[in-house]
Amino acid sequence: MATTEAVLAAIAELSEDLDTGAWVPDEYDRAIAVAVQTEGRAKADTIRAGLRTAGPDGTGARLAPVAARCGYLLDGMSGTSAEDQRAIQDALGDLLDTVVLAGRLRRP
Repeated sequence: MATTEAVLAAIAELSEDLDTGAWVPDEYDRAIAVAVQTEGRAKADTIRAGLRTAGPDGTGARLAPVAARCGYLLDGMSGTSAEDQRAIQDALGDLLDTVVLAGRLRRP
């Protein structure tokens, strides 16, 4: 089961790897990020939409399992507090912004 602390740590690890160049988001990572952002603030339903956009091939994207765990904690059924949900939304939103930006910077 995902915990708020574990999900925030996973988001922080992805952010650090993105900042250092250890992780370069692929087309599926970017598809997830763009789809979630297009729908608005990261919520369980927007995360599910992002994962559907990436399709079955996107399950191997590094962002996919982290986003899925975020969706679980934001779905309202996990018992996650409103404060923790906001922390997850903020951290994931920042990461998605960076993933989208990285995709724009890589285009010729």
